[in-house]
Amino acid sequence: MQKRHIRNLLLVAVIAALLSGCVAGPQPGPTALPLRPTEAADFEVADIRELMDEMVDAGAPAVFVEVRDGDQVWSSAEGVRSTVTELPARPGDSVRIASLTKPMTATILLQLVAEGEAELDDPIEDYLPGVVQGRDVTIRQLLNHTSGMPDYVPALALDPSEISAQIVTPISHEELVELSRTQEWSFDPGTGYEYSNTNYIVLSMLIEELTGSTMAEQLAERIAEPLGLEHTSIPTGTGMGEHAASGYVIEGPLSIDVTEQDASLWSGAGGVVSTVSDVNTFMRALLSGQLLPPPLLGEMLVLVPEGYGLGVQSRTDTCSDGDPAYLELSPGEEPGEGEEGAGGDAEGADAAEEQDAPEGEEPDDAPRATVFGLEEPEEGSGSVHDTEYGELVQIGEGDHVYGHLGSGLGYRALTMSSPDGMRQVTIAWTVSPTDYGADPRLDIAYELSEIALARDC
Repeated sequence: MQKRHIRNLLLVAVIAALLSGCVAGPQPGPTALPLRPTEAADFEVADIRELMDEMVDAGAPAVFVEVRDGDQVWSSAEGVRSTVTELPARPGDSVRIASLTKPMTATILLQLVAEGEAELDDPIEDYLPGVVQGRDVTIRQLLNHTSGMPDYVPALALDPSEISAQIVTPISHEELVELSRTQEWSFDPGTGYEYSNTNYIVLSMLIEELTGSTMAEQLAERIAEPLGLEHTSIPTGTGMGEHAASGYVIEGPLSIDVTEQDASLWSGAGGVVSTVSDVNTFMRALLSGQLLPPPLLGEMLVLVPEGYGLGVQSRTDTCSDGDPAYLELSPGEEPGEGEEGAGGDAEGADAAEEQDAPEGEEPDDAPRATVFGLEEPEEGSGSVHDTEYGELVQIGEGDHVYGHLGSGLGYRALTMSSPDGMRQVTIAWTVSPTDYGADPRLDIAYELSEIALARDC
């Protein structure tokens, strides 16, 4: 009989060589993409400044923006660092980035998957017995908000008149999960989608269980220190460090200073303090393959119908040529004894083996490779393509940008990047209403992000 080969691959990421010319078909992404652009922008910024002014006019004490296009960067701040001191805001001021924390938490978890510490479709109760009270919730479902787990935030019952005192009290992960249990489960795991901060509290617990260290320590060790993010941390207690912008909650005529918040309230769901520049550096490192192996990065950008991946949100790219981004893959060594092409050590140095189908059996017409416990998708983000440049993995979709919206107490932020990491924008502003949907600055921020990512269009 005619034998067919099934590929069982463990692949390590390398950044592809920069290609010149115009060649049809998948090509690896550009190399030498600087994590921190060094050239002052020569693109037009008057329209960006105008929208920043609109956000200030709409009640934001301060607005911070950084835009990157390849090796060019432009950053600015409008407004005041504090409504008390009225010192001018500076682009490098620190802010609470709220749910922009979630891509960082997801990246740490996916690194642990790459190291063989867990698999995405493992039940969370294999690691944290009782945390979801026996429900069949997987790690993947926590990452993409399809677990059905209720959000603990409404159960905090924050009173605007007392909020400044309520948010400075430390609280444990276990207590936050217990708070969520006062809410009804939204649906059976895997049968729907509902955004819930509790998912990322449980993931924070998992990271701490797998590593034996805190979320703050893992963020520093795996992201902030390797990337040189000097202003990025989950702080201890209520502080934000030097050059921090004050944040304010608006409730009717009240403007409440909520700058001091105990980070334990949000942890891996929203506890990071950072700057717009540090966030852009993180997102560029992530999307250019410097933090995750390409199969896992591709998997991270696979979206549920509501537009959410594994810790990332997406929006339509108004400046897209429709071509996806790709990263090159290189095979390593054969898997060790007892391994079946999945897992591997922390360096990701295990690798590829070709296996014949058993005698008398034909494999599926479209066999899928098992990589880090994943099934290789047939198409879309994470799919592998054999090309003249070698095997390339698709990263995201060509007509999307990826990032996250952050909605914290007194602070909101938005980051978006093209899937190759070349075009980026991060915006932060220092006010939030108690009803996030009624924030008049949000639509302006989305418009700003779209035009900032379209400088070359």
